[in-house]
Amino acid sequence: MNRKMVFNMVGKIVRLQAALLVLPLIVSLIYGEKCVFAFLITIGISLVVGFGLTLISRPKNRVIYAKEGFAIVALAWLAMSAVGALTFVISGEIPHYVDAFFETVSGFTTTGASIVRDVEQMSHGMLFWRSFTHWIGGMGVLVFIMAVMQSSDRTIHILRAEVPGPTFGKLVPKIKDTAKILYLIYIVMTAIEVIFLLCGGMPLFDSLVHSFGTAGTGGFGIKSASIGHYSHYCQWVITIFMLLFGMNFNLFYLLLIRRFKSVLKSGEMWCYLAIVLVSIGLITLNIYPIYQSFSESIRLSSFQVSSIITTTGYATADFADWPTLSKSILLVLMFIGGCAGSTAGGIKV
Repeated sequence: MNRKMVFNMVGKIVRLQAALLVLPLIVSLIYGEKCVFAFLITIGISLVVGFGLTLISRPKNRVIYAKEGFAIVALAWLAMSAVGALTFVISGEIPHYVDAFFETVSGFTTTGASIVRDVEQMSHGMLFWRSFTHWIGGMGVLVFIMAVMQSSDRTIHILRAEVPGPTFGKLVPKIKDTAKILYLIYIVMTAIEVIFLLCGGMPLFDSLVHSFGTAGTGGFGIKSASIGHYSHYCQWVITIFMLLFGMNFNLFYLLLIRRFKSVLKSGEMWCYLAIVLVSIGLITLNIYPIYQSFSESIRLSSFQVSSIITTTGYATADFADWPTLSKSILLVLMFIGGCAGSTAGGIKV
C-alpha cells in the first residue's frame, strides 16, 4: 500500500475542513456568540494537523489503487470526526469528548442519532456546524476533493469508495468533471430548497440547516418538535426534497442534458416511486381513524414515508402511536433505503 499517498490525502482533507469551519465561524460572529473562539482554535488545529501530514508524507508515487482509496476514505472520516468534535468540547456545549465525537460521527455519516437533550439551547454557530456536517457527509468530502484537485484516472478508486450508493460510474470521461457535476447538482438542489423554504416563511438560518439535513439525508433538527414546528407548506417542501435527494443523481444529470427518455426508462426510479406511493396509501388509510382528516393523514404519512425511506429521520408526528401496520411499513422502509447513487442510506432500492 502507498502509505505516504494515503496520509498525504488525509492531510489535504483535514486542511479542507479548516476552510469548511469558516462558515459556522461566520454564523457565530453574526450572532455574537462565545463559540467563535472554539471555531478559531479548531481551525488552527486542523491547519497544523493537515499541513503536518502533508509535509511528512510526500509520496514519490502518486498512483492510487482500490486499497488506497478505501484506506483514504476510512481514515479521512475518522480524522475529520476527531477534529470536528473539538468545536463542541472547546465551546463547552458538549463537554465530554466521547459525546462530541459521537455527535460529529453521526453528522458526517448522516446517521442523525444525537446525544443532545435540549437542542434549542445550543448556539447558532454549533447548530449550523452540526447540520453542516450532514451536508458535507451527504455527497462526501472526497468527491469535493476530486472536483478541485489535479486527479488521474486512478482517483476513480476514491470515488468508488466514497460516492453515495453501492455503484458508481463516470458521467463524463474525466473523473474531475464527474465530481464537479455531482457537486453542482447537489449545491443547486440545496439552494432551491432553501429558496422554497424561505418562501414559506421559514427564517434563513432555519432554512439553511434544514436544507443541509435534507440534502445529506441526516435529519439533525434545531427544534424539539422537529419539522412539526413549521407550517404545512414547509413540511411539504421538505417531503418533496427528501424524496428527490433519495433518487439517483445520474437521473438529474440526464435531465440536464435533456435525455428524458433515458430517465423514463429507469426501472430503479419507478420501483422507488412505486414503493413510496404504495406505502403512503396504506399508511394514510391506516391512520385516518386517528386524525379523522384525509388531508392531514396523507400529509403526515407522506412526510414520514419520505423521511424513513431516505433515512433522513425528520418527524412531524409521533408515529410510535400509529397502528402496528403503519409502524411495520416504516420499519421495512428503513432497510430498503433510497436509490443507488443518492445521498440516502439503507441497502438501496
